Amino acid sequence: MDPGLNTLLWAVILAFAPVSEIRGAIPYLFLKAGGNTQLLLQGIVLSVLSNMSVPLIVIPLLSLIDLVIAKPWVPSGIKRLYAWMRKWGEKKALGVKKGSYIALAVFVGVPLPATGAWTGSLVAYVLGLDKKKSIIAIDAGVLMASLIVLAATYLGIEALKKIFML
Repeated sequence: MDPGLNTLLWAVILAFAPVSEIRGAIPYLFLKAGGNTQLLLQGIVLSVLSNMSVPLIVIPLLSLIDLVIAKPWVPSGIKRLYAWMRKWGEKKALGVKKGSYIALAVFVGVPLPATGAWTGSLVAYVLGLDKKKSIIAIDAGVLMASLIVLAATYLGIEALKKIFML
């Protein structure tokens, strides 16, 4: 397999994975692309699109939980716990519905551990937020996180070059 294609494939996988998301994909691309600007730019675009696809897949899948919970073979304790969790989430969301989508975008946009598109999708589901608005907010957060990680990675590399005169 072509090394450039292999790099792009791994970047897309890293961007989609819940553990690394865009926070892992962009530094990986800087490491693997070296001086190949075209490969770096292609990888960044594909990684951002890969990470932006997470809520499109995860939010509808989480909605299937309602169907599974309704099945007769699901233990009543699980059903009660699930009902309590949904009520709690919806009650918490009532007070912050107006600004919740901006807060969701900022939550996803701050590149810290456990604040990515996967967690944002779960938060949107638990709070009972509108699916379409949540997807837009999460994708906006992914774009913010991408810009922050891109800037931090680039500036970090440039600072290291200056310090060590590379």
